Amino acid sequence: MEKNQPVAESFKTSDNKNLIIHHFQPEETPEKVMLVVHGHGEHGMRFAEMAVKFTSRNLACSILTLRGHGLSDGKRGHAPSMSQLILDIEYFIRQVRLRYMEADFFLYGHSMGGNIILNYLLRDQSNEIKAGIATSPWIKLGFEPPKWKTTLGGFMANIIPTYTEKSGLDAKEISSIPEEVERYEQDGLIHNAITAKLFSEIQKGGDQIYKQLDKLNHPVLLVHGALDKITSHEASEALVQQSGHFKWFSFANSKHEIHHDVEALQLIEMVCVFVNED
Repeated sequence: MEKNQPVAESFKTSDNKNLIIHHFQPEETPEKVMLVVHGHGEHGMRFAEMAVKFTSRNLACSILTLRGHGLSDGKRGHAPSMSQLILDIEYFIRQVRLRYMEADFFLYGHSMGGNIILNYLLRDQSNEIKAGIATSPWIKLGFEPPKWKTTLGGFMANIIPTYTEKSGLDAKEISSIPEEVERYEQDGLIHNAITAKLFSEIQKGGDQIYKQLDKLNHPVLLVHGALDKITSHEASEALVQQSGHFKWFSFANSKHEIHHDVEALQLIEMVCVFVNED
């Protein structure tokens, strides 16, 4: 295998969907593995550059592409429930464990992925995950969707769960670097579809994180771009004020995707320091 080239594999979910994982392996046997869950509308390989930087520090990286995204199975922008998404994460962890039997696992989620991994950690009473990392998590949106859209979506979530709307995401708010925005816009695997059910489940998932913070037993590095207009910086700050489990940092010059913005290297260094803390 050529250096820095990922190994792709798929696994079956509990409801028989094929989900894709990309594994980035350092040259030496790793003691720590980062398990990455991406945000809405994108796919796992958008974290490839970050994964390569991790492997250069002898940190393995396995990236899941969620159902309804990228080359994984499922209707675009849809999931039947938060419970199913959490079960998908459980199967993802089990699959990666087959490759790294002795390593410590760290669960990393960006945007919608941050919401999902936090909900997973609230329910995880095992010793499988050492700690979590959430970047710009979708706890609440950073903008107010049209009232008619949220009302219609709430109604459709139970009547026609797969009813689909456009997400309304403004690509220019991904990063302050124009080349990163252009790369996002030209990526053929990115979509802007979200079903009524998925939107409802993620919104409710954000509320559940606030309500169940007392169940969080893992340390979590929580970071957010201060210039983010896609997900709420203030919602992340509110979580930190409610729980001592979070290590918090606000990136003053970054928009939604810190790992694709001007402070990307600082983020990588911060994550590496965090996972090496005992």
